[in-house]
Amino acid sequence: MTGTDTDADRRDDASERLREAVAAVEDPDLGTSAVESGLVTDVTVADGVATITVDLAGFDPETAEEVTEALRREALSTPGVERAQVEGDTPDGVDDGVDRPDGVDTVIAVASAKGGVGKTTVSTQLARALAADDDRDVGLFDADLYGPNVPELLDLEGPVTADDDGNARPIETDGLVAMSVGLIANDAPLAWRGAMAHDAVTELFEDTAWGDLDTLVVDLPPGTGDIVLTALQGLPVDGAVLVSTPYPTSVADTGRSATLFEENAVPVLGTVVNMDGFTCDCGREHDLFPDADLESELDAPVLADLPFDERVRAVDGPVPEAFGALAGRVTARLDDVHDVDVPDHALDVRGLPPQVRHEQAVEEFRALEPGETFYLVNDHDPSPLAAMLAEVVGDAESPDEAFERYDVRRQAPDEWVLAVSRPAVPV
Repeated sequence: MTGTDTDADRRDDASERLREAVAAVEDPDLGTSAVESGLVTDVTVADGVATITVDLAGFDPETAEEVTEALRREALSTPGVERAQVEGDTPDGVDDGVDRPDGVDTVIAVASAKGGVGKTTVSTQLARALAADDDRDVGLFDADLYGPNVPELLDLEGPVTADDDGNARPIETDGLVAMSVGLIANDAPLAWRGAMAHDAVTELFEDTAWGDLDTLVVDLPPGTGDIVLTALQGLPVDGAVLVSTPYPTSVADTGRSATLFEENAVPVLGTVVNMDGFTCDCGREHDLFPDADLESELDAPVLADLPFDERVRAVDGPVPEAFGALAGRVTARLDDVHDVDVPDHALDVRGLPPQVRHEQAVEEFRALEPGETFYLVNDHDPSPLAAMLAEVVGDAESPDEAFERYDVRRQAPDEWVLAVSRPAVPV
């Protein structure tokens, strides 16, 4: 045996001891070993330093901290471990979310993976189109910290005043109310990142006197980075509209945005394809990317195809016809994706001890007849529990494979709904 092999063997032995030690920590959600549940995804020991990789993204910060400390304690009690560090996806101290403002019924996010694809134009015109219905009160929140263009597009100017409660009054314009960080920053460049940027978005959202609104459209910053992620986790978003051009790299990036939304249980309502083609002065139409098929590539409906035309951006007259149609499709899609009507017999495990949650969920799921649907209400993301129920079904590797229906919806910051249908034929 070589010296290198001996060192490797020692590391393997130490890692195995560490794995056995942290297995004693209980997954607070499922009540089982943190290793068995997949909460701990990897462990290594090198030069006396234990590294534990975890997935705590679904937990609130307080619970995540308790788990982290328990893992560290077990690691430091392991022979050969002098220091311990816990890495991976954690809540990073981010709040579980802000409450939906009183009086706001529905929140729609408009997002894009790249800047410059017309996201703010779509946000603004969608809000205008929804507000064109006299029976609907609409708001527009410009959450794009680094490019707040709504004030310029709608010709909005401050100063922002406060109501009697000290909350910011949104600016009324064109049949809707709007608020933007651009109205606060006075065109000054912002260099906020991380928690500071998150706090700026959520505080402005919470501290705006929105009043009674049927729909609030949120123009998110571009990209899939921390600002978009924290905005998704922090704001009570009911559905997302993605904006892309048909250019292949834009479509690929939009696919990553769709995945980010799905991972955070925000339904993707569909995609707006901007700059899809143009009509030249001779009247001939040009399809810039005739082979593009965004509907199949993104597995989401195309809600609108917009031409490369300056008139799409015009806000000084009637809402362009294409956006009127878009508003109708968005409204219809919201009805479709929120068809998870929670029945009275749904199992509500909020407030129960983790082990009891697990046992009751498995017991009720086992009692289902083939083809029946099991509904569960939890106070945080129930996806790990769905993975455990999938093991009850058979050899499926994921809930998507295990169930004929698998839906996770975040109805409110502290209300998540899981709906899974037991297959008629075992997997």
